Amino acid sequence: MKVFELLKEIEQIVEKGNTLPFSSKALVSPEEIIEIVDEIRAQLPKEIEEAKKIVETQDSVINEAQSEANRIKQDAEYRLKELIDTNAITKNATMQAENIVSGAQVSAKELRVGTQHYADKVLYNLQLQLKTLNEEIEKNRKELKTIQ
Repeated sequence: MKVFELLKEIEQIVEKGNTLPFSSKALVSPEEIIEIVDEIRAQLPKEIEEAKKIVETQDSVINEAQSEANRIKQDAEYRLKELIDTNAITKNATMQAENIVSGAQVSAKELRVGTQHYADKVLYNLQLQLKTLNEEIEKNRKELKTIQ
């Protein structure tokens, strides 16, 4: 910034100025100082305007960043909702699948028990028939032994 350079120039003029004996006061050229002060007055509005522009740019960048952050946050919230919904659908599907498997297991058990009862009934009837046949065979064998 030009203003700081001009202030440094004033500082150098004061440092180079002749000091009065027994005093800390220095003799400087008023024309030089006034000329530099005039330049500072001319430069200040330009530099203040530049500073304002920098602040406005900074505010604009901050606002854009805030808008972008809000957009990212909304996207993340939307994605999270989608994931939660997907998770709920998955849980629901899993629960339905478990119910179907459970129902199938119950049906299979009922079918197995029914099949066992049927097989037992068939075997029991066969056993009765075999018993009757066996008794018939025994009876016929005894008759054959008595005929001899």
